[in-house]
Amino acid sequence: MSFVLLLLAAVALLAGLLLLWWDQRQRAETSAADAAPSTDEQLPEQPTSEPEPQPEPTPEPEYDLAPEPEPMPEPLPVAKPAADPTPEVISEPETGADTMTAEPAPAPRFAERAERAKQLVPGSARRERKAFGQQRGWEYAKHDSYLADEWTRGAAARGQEPKDIIAGTVRGHETLLFDMGAIPIMAMRTGAASDIVIDFRRVGETVDTFSDDLVHVCTEEGFDVFASEAGVGQRLIDDRVTRALRALPAVVTAAWMEGEWVLAQTTKQARSTEWEEMLEPLAVLADTARVLPPRSEATQVLRVDELDPSRDIPAPPQPEPTGPTAVPDRDASVGAPNIQRPTEPVVMPSRTTSETHGPIDHTSLGADEVDAIADGREHPTHEQNQARLPRRFDGGSSIFD
Repeated sequence: MSFVLLLLAAVALLAGLLLLWWDQRQRAETSAADAAPSTDEQLPEQPTSEPEPQPEPTPEPEYDLAPEPEPMPEPLPVAKPAADPTPEVISEPETGADTMTAEPAPAPRFAERAERAKQLVPGSARRERKAFGQQRGWEYAKHDSYLADEWTRGAAARGQEPKDIIAGTVRGHETLLFDMGAIPIMAMRTGAASDIVIDFRRVGETVDTFSDDLVHVCTEEGFDVFASEAGVGQRLIDDRVTRALRALPAVVTAAWMEGEWVLAQTTKQARSTEWEEMLEPLAVLADTARVLPPRSEATQVLRVDELDPSRDIPAPPQPEPTGPTAVPDRDASVGAPNIQRPTEPVVMPSRTTSETHGPIDHTSLGADEVDAIADGREHPTHEQNQARLPRRFDGGSSIFD
């Protein structure tokens, strides 16, 4: 067993050394790539310094030797290339300045690589979403099966269950941020349900599931506006909707109004910065959705808990009775009767002590004061004309035989 543990420790040590060597090699390549532009920019400076020692006076002796016979002044234009190096020499400090300004370039490039690498880490979006909700005191839930029945448009048309949900409140609107499949979605409750659907699609974005009942209304701030009723969609577009669509970040690919919700879906690269930028314009769209025609009152549910606080409703006024009354009103001039209580307390009867009031006749106990109806001395006579059943008492009862 100890041999196996030693072998595993050796393998882990070897893997760590290989990882350290690969990291150092990557850093060396990155530093070499960053230093390459500076060396390339220094190379053109060397040929510019070479033309300076060239013997330019050579055309002068030719001009002195034969000034008259042949038109030798033609070589004079050759002096133009000699003047060319001078502007090149002047441009040298410019290239040097460019190299000085180009040196900080690797810093943003490294930041971009680090940001891209952070997005590729599994679960980074979920952890950032939790941190985004904790900063605002929002609640987190792994999933909610009831939310799947709230929406049927956009990314929710596939019927997938929302997951990794954070819930809070923004400008009085219930706000949710979750994943529908692999698409991040932010939703806000408007507070008033409507049967009209308004769909905003960014120009150039492909739509996987498009409803046939939507008609194109117009194009506003880079979004194609669709609506289930064209007239309602045209009346909805105002300055608030225009400003909200303009303020939506570029990662937002679509937004729509459905039921009592306003939703916006983004790309997978959306992070906390983009989520923060989406809150304000989405709240404005939730406010503007209140102008849509309300849903039929037969299906509406009055949520008293969500209403603003107000004073208690007074009771309806009761009509005063008119006409004669059976009992006249009490005269206010008649005061309450004067009740005088006795100074000595009244002795009340009690069961603990016997007490006799008035005359009582004494009688013997057990004697009956009422005479008996018959004394047993009379025997009725039998009539001869009536049938009688003889009764015999000499035997026992036969009902038990």
